Amino acid sequence: MSGLRARSRIPLLFFSRGIRGVSSRNGRLRRSNLSAAEEASNIVSVPSTEEQLQDIVKDVLPKNKGVTSPPKKKPKNAIDDIKLQRKSPLLQPIIPENQYEHLAQVVTPLCQIPYQKQLQMKEHQAVKTLQVLAKRLDNVRAPYEKLMRRLPCPLESIKPSPEVIAYRNKDEFGINFGVDGNPKTVGFYVGRPTDPLMVCVPPTYLINMRDSHKHIAQSFQNFICQSALDTCHRFDAGGTWRNLLVRSTDGGEKMVTVVIHPQQLPEEGIEEIMEDLRKYFFEGEGSDCELDSLYLQACKHTRCTREQAPYRLIAGKEYITETCLGLSFQISPDAFFQVNTRGAEVLYSTMKDVAEVSPISTVLDICCGTGTISLVLAPHVRGTVGIDVTSGAVEDAKKNASQNNIFNTNFLAGKAEKILPILSQELNEYVDVIAVVNPARAGLHPDVIRTIRQCEAINKLVYISCKPEGFAMENFVKLGSTVGKGTKKDKSFPFVPRYAVPVDMFPHTEHTELVLLFQRVTA
Repeated sequence: MSGLRARSRIPLLFFSRGIRGVSSRNGRLRRSNLSAAEEASNIVSVPSTEEQLQDIVKDVLPKNKGVTSPPKKKPKNAIDDIKLQRKSPLLQPIIPENQYEHLAQVVTPLCQIPYQKQLQMKEHQAVKTLQVLAKRLDNVRAPYEKLMRRLPCPLESIKPSPEVIAYRNKDEFGINFGVDGNPKTVGFYVGRPTDPLMVCVPPTYLINMRDSHKHIAQSFQNFICQSALDTCHRFDAGGTWRNLLVRSTDGGEKMVTVVIHPQQLPEEGIEEIMEDLRKYFFEGEGSDCELDSLYLQACKHTRCTREQAPYRLIAGKEYITETCLGLSFQISPDAFFQVNTRGAEVLYSTMKDVAEVSPISTVLDICCGTGTISLVLAPHVRGTVGIDVTSGAVEDAKKNASQNNIFNTNFLAGKAEKILPILSQELNEYVDVIAVVNPARAGLHPDVIRTIRQCEAINKLVYISCKPEGFAMENFVKLGSTVGKGTKKDKSFPFVPRYAVPVDMFPHTEHTELVLLFQRVTA
């Protein structure tokens, strides 16, 4: 171990809902700061059964003859139908009478389907995804075991989310024209950005969103409507206000990040915006939002890292703290954390069980983000190493480890394809090396997959994907391919799927997390 440190200078530590007005959290009622008139017009009881949930949806989203779906091919199931509709342009303008139903079709398209039926649909999608994977693996001569239903591995029944109402802890709102023509409407888009009929609709009746988030969005809209600055609808058309990011914890802490386009504003102009926001949310009308943290990011691009555009703390705390599986995690403005906290507990517990970790296991947490997976697994293994290209995320991970008194883990900033080869020789000394990856929807870069295959010490890989039918599928195929194996370019042994478990992290949407265990085949 000391030899590797001397060569690489990489230290390892291998020792030792809400319907507006009312929401529910752990069985307790909590009211948002709305006026009496608003409360009276939107009072809905907290759902405790599937029947109550469906009654809510029927009341809030009545069937409207003004909603016209575009002509389409006959889908095989409701989820295929949703994907097809998303690609279709709007045929009629959105009007006040049907805007909320249209928004529900975009954001929570399964909300009118009983939750148990949603789970059945999602499990069916997991079967289809694995069947496609089996065909793709055949094409690359992967040595997997063929099972009944044309599956490449056993598939466990889908695991439901512990919460189905107001479960989201993070929401990002756009700012654009509403159905009333207000160019400063804060909400979500109905229609594609290139669609001339696209509008922005407030989140008033979305059942997967917390009331506090809805209230903050409305309060921010009031603020920018009073501002002389315009909204930045297109970068080439000027304007300042761009996005609003709201995060909250189960303990009730709330963080807001306001994203602007700086245009040609001098530093004094940006500081003036920050001061106006501080006064509004901490002294003025917006103080009833009870924010714990308020940031501003002046971003000239579609997305900016903290290195490109620093997050400026306007007022309050630097971070909020969430608890997951008995551990506490500090949440910074750009920190990755699963949007469904209680669902994340199910996901990470499933990951641990699927990986079959033990006190002799060594875990490589590739693309570790703020270290959630590493810290969840650390008490059950001999040590973990988290790798992430984002230095800020690595710093957050180190802080999270420290505040949880976890000392058998380490976090390294850099590209996995650069760091893994350096670690390979030392990793060969250990008997049970498990890699875990939980990438974004775009999956892993091919170089990372190639490096994982070439790191001979890794015998198991747990891949968590929120879109396994997308780019992640290419990762799965490359992991199992034997085409070209044995050449000078690639002498690695493949990984093949051994077990799969779908976990529903996103009730009322078509999305599901799939936990896939791959094992290396050496003979």
